[in-house]
Amino acid sequence: MYKLFWAPATAAMAPQAVLEEIGVAYEMAKLDIATKEHEQAEYKKFNPNGRIPTLVDGDFVIFETAAICQYLADKHPEANLVPALGSEARGRHYQWLTYMTNTLQVGFLDWFHPDWTFADAGRQAELKAAAEPKLYRSFQVLNDGIGNNRWMTGEQFTICDIYLAMLARWSRFLDKPMWLWPNIRRVVGATYIRPAFQRMMQKQGIAWAENWPRD
Repeated sequence: MYKLFWAPATAAMAPQAVLEEIGVAYEMAKLDIATKEHEQAEYKKFNPNGRIPTLVDGDFVIFETAAICQYLADKHPEANLVPALGSEARGRHYQWLTYMTNTLQVGFLDWFHPDWTFADAGRQAELKAAAEPKLYRSFQVLNDGIGNNRWMTGEQFTICDIYLAMLARWSRFLDKPMWLWPNIRRVVGATYIRPAFQRMMQKQGIAWAENWPRD
């Protein structure tokens, strides 16, 4: 059985939603962020960075959200959560998953946690202010890349769509959340209503963004 180390509304959302889509049994190991349980030595035996999430599969341990999602999708091809190897859609899948991890998620970390980079309050404020327009530019790149596609990579629902929905929920605190971009809104709206995504939120005890537009 898989074991997922998690905390509510963190980057553990995506791999847990993937687990729900696959439909396999898994154990949830909750970490208390308030007491910094994720920074303690016991957890760092699994994830030396002290970050969330981490997945344990028997004797195999893997961290980094995108890597966990890809690992699960590859282990369970029957779930059809990644495009076929060698296809253009698979290449687009790699592009967007990497972009969301290396660009968007980094931007969110600068916005949410400028203290991780600077101790000085003034420099923290500068980093946070600079992160917001950079995020908006990245949202536009995603929106343009999705275009008229049903899902991020085309006609197939993939782990990229789950990842996008997670980041969209994080964006609810921004002046311009991700769903103001229409193509992002279409894909995210179709993702978060999926039963697997709903089960993930229920098990984590979280709700969808209250400021999501009501049509």
